[in-house]
Amino acid sequence: MNRIAKTLFVFFLSSAVVTNAFAFLATSEKYNYSIDFPEGYEIEDMAEDESSIMFKNKYLEAHTLIRVWEADRFNDSEEAMKLTMTRLESDASYQKTSWRRQDAVITSFSSPLLISGSMAAGWGLTVKLPLQKGYLTVLSYAKNEFADDLMQVVVSVLDSVIIDDGSLKEPGIITSTFFPREKEKAVSIKIGGKTVKTKIDEIDAEANQFVIDREFSVFKFYVDNNLPEVYDAWVRFYRLVGKDAAMRLKKASFDIYSSLKNEAHKKDSENPNAALAQILLNWVQEFSYARATANPNKADITDITSTLLGEGSDCDARSLLLAVLYKNLGIESCIFISSEYSHAMVGAYLEGKQGQTISVDGKDFLVGETTAKGLTFGLMDSTMQDRTKWIPVEIY
Repeated sequence: MNRIAKTLFVFFLSSAVVTNAFAFLATSEKYNYSIDFPEGYEIEDMAEDESSIMFKNKYLEAHTLIRVWEADRFNDSEEAMKLTMTRLESDASYQKTSWRRQDAVITSFSSPLLISGSMAAGWGLTVKLPLQKGYLTVLSYAKNEFADDLMQVVVSVLDSVIIDDGSLKEPGIITSTFFPREKEKAVSIKIGGKTVKTKIDEIDAEANQFVIDREFSVFKFYVDNNLPEVYDAWVRFYRLVGKDAAMRLKKASFDIYSSLKNEAHKKDSENPNAALAQILLNWVQEFSYARATANPNKADITDITSTLLGEGSDCDARSLLLAVLYKNLGIESCIFISSEYSHAMVGAYLEGKQGQTISVDGKDFLVGETTAKGLTFGLMDSTMQDRTKWIPVEIY
């Protein structure tokens, strides 16, 4: 896969495209926001001061309009959105919300002015940007006749908006608003002979499943149409599912560390994080194996909260669970996926430890097999050792 040949888009002027392993974020340095667009979005027009930018997906009748308003122009996000909708002669409904401790509003709308000769329909958001950068409005839409078919893509754009470092590691604004946290429930997890008591929210599994279903629908478009960006779209699928799960597992990660830190230190006083990583790897290897679905139109991955609780899972759900837990514990991690091998593994950067590795951005990540019991980090099936057939997925 040629990353240079990847045609998402490039911001000119003071903007930049920030990249990590196979991940392209469209980032405005001037206004401090990013969007992790689905593959294929290209810039169509942009104001010289970057306050207004228009995009179109080269494969779909899907569009995005971004507008940044001055911070002192409005009293709140709803006022900014209503002015936007008035200027576009839109029929709109509004839902006020709060995201990342910032005032925000979500709207569903239709407008005759966004697409020449056609009625446009879609969803939008306005959120107050930190550091008094203004109000960010993002409208994601399609021609009215295609709006229902492209709804998952439209919503995916909005849910991948990032306004600060914290929003890289928690659910997007759409998921947060329509799946608000409800009530914590106590759960117990048995890891290496110890019982870890922690809490999750009652909505977590359902919300993460919503993200899985939505993002799989987006990814499947690239599969069904055999597009060159199919592998990048696959990586984005896992990246967004992991991003959604990170905050949901934050407390569990802390409680796991608190319960196992002494045992990890006893096993390896010089590198207790490596010992902890191994304890958790052996833990998921004991999970019961189960496919989430055999339906090719649905994602064959168990939601990450249910995987945490030991429900039936496959290699990708276990690998993603570990990568998220490791990230929350301060251990550099990723997952490796392979279409040729129909398999996934977790990767962890465990300095000083030896074994089979795959290099990601100059760092050697030890591989961890999640479905074979008792294996240690650094062991890889002899039939799966062609590094060119493994794709790394980094969870921000």
